[in-house]
Amino acid sequence: MNRRRFTALTAVGACIFPGIGTAARNEWLALNRRVEAKQQQLGHLIRDAQQRGYVVDYAVASYQIIGLFIVAANHDYEHRERAAEIFAQRWHYRKMAPEYAADFAIKELNSCIEVADYAIGELQRQMSGEIKPVSPPDLTVGTMKLERKAYELEGRKVFPSSLVWTPARKEELNCFGRIGGGYLQITQLQQDGTPGPHLHSRLKALAEQNAFHMSPRVFLTGHNTPGWMKEKYPEVQYGGRNFTTYDIDSPLIREWIRKLYSSFLPEYAEACKSFPMVHLLANEPHFATRKGGWKAGNGLSDTTMEKWHRWLEKKYSTISELNGIYGTDYADWDQVLFYGLEPEQRQIDPALRGTPVWYDWVRFNHDRVNEWFTFLKSEAQKNDSGRNAPVSIKVLGYSLSKSERDGGMDMEYLTDLQEVMGADLRCAPQGAQFFGKHEEGMDPKTGWQAHFAYEWSEQSMFLDWSKSMYPEKVFYDSEWHGFSAVSWRHFNMNRDYVRSALWLAFTHGMGMINAWLWGRGTDGALRAQGDHIGELSVQPIAVDAFSRTMKELNAHAEYVVGIQPEHRDFWIYYCEETAIQDETYTHFMQQIYEALKLLNFTVGFTTPSKIGGLDAETQTVIVPPTAYILDRSLEALKAFGGRLVLIGAEESFLKDEYGRDRSGIWQPEPFSVIPKGEWPDLLQPLETVLRPVSTPLLLPVSVTNFNGEKAIGVSLFMKKDPESGRMIIALNNISKEVRVVSLPDNSTAVDLVIQQRCENRLVLKPCDVRLIMVA
Repeated sequence: MNRRRFTALTAVGACIFPGIGTAARNEWLALNRRVEAKQQQLGHLIRDAQQRGYVVDYAVASYQIIGLFIVAANHDYEHRERAAEIFAQRWHYRKMAPEYAADFAIKELNSCIEVADYAIGELQRQMSGEIKPVSPPDLTVGTMKLERKAYELEGRKVFPSSLVWTPARKEELNCFGRIGGGYLQITQLQQDGTPGPHLHSRLKALAEQNAFHMSPRVFLTGHNTPGWMKEKYPEVQYGGRNFTTYDIDSPLIREWIRKLYSSFLPEYAEACKSFPMVHLLANEPHFATRKGGWKAGNGLSDTTMEKWHRWLEKKYSTISELNGIYGTDYADWDQVLFYGLEPEQRQIDPALRGTPVWYDWVRFNHDRVNEWFTFLKSEAQKNDSGRNAPVSIKVLGYSLSKSERDGGMDMEYLTDLQEVMGADLRCAPQGAQFFGKHEEGMDPKTGWQAHFAYEWSEQSMFLDWSKSMYPEKVFYDSEWHGFSAVSWRHFNMNRDYVRSALWLAFTHGMGMINAWLWGRGTDGALRAQGDHIGELSVQPIAVDAFSRTMKELNAHAEYVVGIQPEHRDFWIYYCEETAIQDETYTHFMQQIYEALKLLNFTVGFTTPSKIGGLDAETQTVIVPPTAYILDRSLEALKAFGGRLVLIGAEESFLKDEYGRDRSGIWQPEPFSVIPKGEWPDLLQPLETVLRPVSTPLLLPVSVTNFNGEKAIGVSLFMKKDPESGRMIIALNNISKEVRVVSLPDNSTAVDLVIQQRCENRLVLKPCDVRLIMVA
């Protein structure tokens, strides 16, 4: 605690009000004094608690967050006109109350008082013996390594964290986490291919990161096009998309990537010393090619067209064979699909979905994007001075659940390719304002807002997809959108939601997180992006909740990692052919997933290439409506030999991958057939069919509503602790209603977070989280 620094900061707030009325100025100064008094009270209590041996890590972070926001709020108040200009850059600003820009600085300071009161209350509860929180690991010392399932610090599992754009400064690093690294892209090279001044400045920054013990080091490859290249080689822009603005098939781009990596990565690898590295190969890659797709209007290059023609030529022995399947009369390969069109016009018509040419084009797009990322991985690891550092990709979080498959994201291939699996996932809480084309999740039967405290499915499903395929790999969310996204903002985010959403992520296999967004400089100024409307950067309570929750998760990381399922009873059979051809496929797949999760079954995803690794005796495969399927995908399902549950069986296995009717259809002898439906329709049928063949809970636990009726909405993980032999249970109420969890009457339970006995009948409010040990 630095009293002098705090006094200096509040003095800044006392002399900044030219043009502000005297009454308003006096009110502002009075509010600053109240915040100062609260922070001082907290500081005194921290010193007293520390001297008496209590855990102060959480309270110290709260103290520092208050300090950061005192500076920030005063800067915001002084520069209200600038803040309004920043906010006005966003189109949805007009949907907000006009006084928001004028009042948010006042709200920031009032929130600081709440943060102080919360921290004071926590310390007082410690001193009275009500709670005994566990100290988080000290991330400023020791050696961190990437191990199986988690990063480890001196043999102790940890969850590295940060906020996007966190500055390398003591206060922010203690509060947000210590992930380091940097950014590289070909704009940092000069025209002759040699490094520009960015290399020197980044090496200096890495030396500072060494001093702050920032780890691991994530190096993001950006994909913007240099201005000189646009002028000299304008053709490289065809095929570019948002965040990857050039043609990934261009030989020129490939050569410049090689020069970039060979010039920068050896220097970075040496500068990182013993700290582990990660190559983050791209930010939100997408290569939509259908009309109306994201940036599809940038078209496709001649180089891509040549690759397409050679891809077809390799697949089909003759153009006549292709014509026979397509029902066309092309004379040569170059006439297929985009013949005679200018680059900008090369966009596939969505009406072709379900036809042979759609299937081939989407598969080709997958293959060329797969080859691009394989190239990036090879070149990055070739140039990192023998580290062979793991690669990750910031895959868009909706890539699994969204219907479109023309964007080049081959989910299975990319999951296989990465050593550190990655994405930017999203949650959204009740009370959020949505700025998209429709209010999300509002259906009274199936919409999440009718049932749940927040939108949880996208995050959980992506994590279950990844961790069921590769349980030993760490998952890194390099831009977590649990605090805001392009489509929504929440202006009064509560700490219970933040804690619940983060616990849900890490119990589902998250291993490292970089949340969006800390958009402030060290002087407290908002960065000049309009994303700060309702953002984390203006919400002290949410920032405090993030800091405290990450410390809490790190304190219990051994349990959190250990509780994740090693054996999964139920596996959803993912068929890429149907995903490509049927726009309804991913919707019904997600409905099945949600029903299984709400019943607390252990669920994963399998594919034709991975189903052979399942145990036919103990595991059950669930097949969504799968109309389009390759012969080999059908054969893989047939070879499984275990229990098959078919959802909407009458729609499955009717067509081949091209959409042609299948002849001699193999009809499996299913364990059960369940009608297609939304998740509420599937709950009871799945419960009836699957509960008898599921692994029984090691300890009988019931979930009911407050009236004692069976209920859903509590995420439950259970595992026997190998050291004590006792049961570890993680409970998280994602429902919007109160839930009651009942343990056996003769059991004894301890809440591990607060190290206190708890009742066998646990009443969980929405977003309540419990980590308990039961004997």
